[in-house]
Order: sequence, then C-alpha cells, then structure tokens
Amino acid sequence: MLVRRARLKRCLRAALDERDWLEIDAPSVIDSPDFEPNIALFRVTLPDGTPAGSLHSSPELAMKRVLAAYPDLPGIYSLAPVFRAGESGPRHNPEFGMLEWYESGADLEGGIETSLALIHEACRALDHPAPRIERRDYGALFREHCDLDPYTADDEALRKAATAAGVTLNAPDDMERDDWLNLLMSVVIEPRFDRDTLTVVTGYPASQAAMARLETNEFEGREVVVANRFEIYGGTLELANGYHELSDPDEQAQRLDATADGAEVSPSQHRFLAALQHGLPDCSGVALGMDRLLMWLTGSDEIDQVMPFTTSRA
Repeated sequence: MLVRRARLKRCLRAALDERDWLEIDAPSVIDSPDFEPNIALFRVTLPDGTPAGSLHSSPELAMKRVLAAYPDLPGIYSLAPVFRAGESGPRHNPEFGMLEWYESGADLEGGIETSLALIHEACRALDHPAPRIERRDYGALFREHCDLDPYTADDEALRKAATAAGVTLNAPDDMERDDWLNLLMSVVIEPRFDRDTLTVVTGYPASQAAMARLETNEFEGREVVVANRFEIYGGTLELANGYHELSDPDEQAQRLDATADGAEVSPSQHRFLAALQHGLPDCSGVALGMDRLLMWLTGSDEIDQVMPFTTSRA
C-alpha cells in the first residue's frame, strides 16, 4: 500500500506538471476562522496559551491570492496534508492528504473534465480498470430516492423523509435545512451509487454554494437557482468537490460576513478580498481527497488501510 500511495502521488503531480501547472506551498497555520460552518479547525496556541491561529482545512485563500497575482498561470495546485477537527471514522481522519487545484479559464464543465482525466490517470497508474461515468442531477436524485423536491422542501418534510429511511437523531431540533439535506444525501442516496462507477453530481442548492458562483437551472418545469458546483463519487465514496469559482469581491465579502457569526474578518481574509478586488481570473477549483481516491482504487473499506499513520496508530 505504501508503494501504491507513492505511485499515486507521483502520478498526480506528473499529470499536472505536464500541463505546465505550478505546485504551490500554502501555509498550514492560518489566522482565519472557520469559513464553512460544517468544518471545524484545530486551534493553535503558543506555549503561554496565546492563540496563534488554526491549522488550515484547505489552501484555498492562499492559492487564489497567487492566481490573482499571476493570472497568466494556466493552473496551480497543492498536494499536501490538511486538517479538520472532529472528523474521525472509517472514511475520515483529522489529518489527510488533499490535492487542490485552480485552472485558469475553466468553468464547471472544465473542472469536471480535468477531474475525470486525473482520476483516469490514477486508474492507469494503479492498474485499475477504466470506470464507467454517470452524470446525475441533485434534484432528480432526491426525487428518485426521497420523493421530494430538495429546493423547496421544508425542514419538516426533510425530517419525515429521514424518519421514513430509518434515521433517528438524538437532537433533531439542532438540525438546519442543509443539515437535513446532507444527512439524506449521505445516508439515503450515496449508498446506492454503483461501486465501480464514477458518479458526477451537479445542481446543488444555492445554500450549498460556499465559494461557487450561482446559476439558474430548470427542475420539474420551473427555474431554480443552484450552485455552480459538482461532486464526484467513486462508488459510494465522495472523492472530489469542485466549483466554478466566485470572483465577485462584493458578493464574496457578503458571504464572509454571513459565516463570520459576528467575528471580525481576519487579516488573511482581508488580503484575500483585496486579491479579488485586484482580479481573480475566471477559473474552476477542485479539492480531491487523495486518501479517498486510494481507497476507491484499491477497494479498501477504511481510510486506516491506505494511510501509514492515522489517529489510531500515530
């Protein structure tokens, strides 16, 4: 497995280097607070207990600053550890390897194309059969498996769908609408994806856009605003999450304010917004979990099988 892991990392780097993309070293310790509400960061303190920042969960802000400063670069990438507190289990480890890239001039379809090309390169490097690819719409998946419209269903309808699927929660009153949607996606829909297929899902609700642009789609004969976002699953494993990146500095500032929960926007976030004011080139951005990809390529059921050191044996 160590040999396969090393081969996968060489393969991914070689594939992107051949495109003349530049590998970027992003800082691991950042001053930014949690950007996405569902991702908790490890806090870093000095020996005297003074807060010194957090371990990053993504190199995104730093990499976008690089791309804004050097817009002629065809693409940039980072292949390095990232950290997320509280994520531990068969498919999660608090520290894990992530390949994140930003491709200049690419939209959502370009991000999907590059992601699938990289995964196919990885398949060849590890002697994995070429997978079948299936495109699915988020709304259609919820209609098929949960019999509801995920763009209009209220909390009560989502709770009933979870109950009908046999899901019981200790504190359901703490669940917000996107929590219910994510729960149904992970418990009801994802387990039904074919193990040997790469499933590409698009059409996520606008509330799940994070740093993606929004667009108008049609669902069941009416217009809905959705995130310009995709996810790729290898079987039932989420492998990659990609956006047509938001470049509007005013809209991005509003989203930062909405997620700050009353906290001050940090200095690095101010520098990020200044970079957007300077101008971020039209680009797609994708984060691919390297350990998850190795799990799928080797048929492993637990992340512990593909990582040399996890929390259970660090």
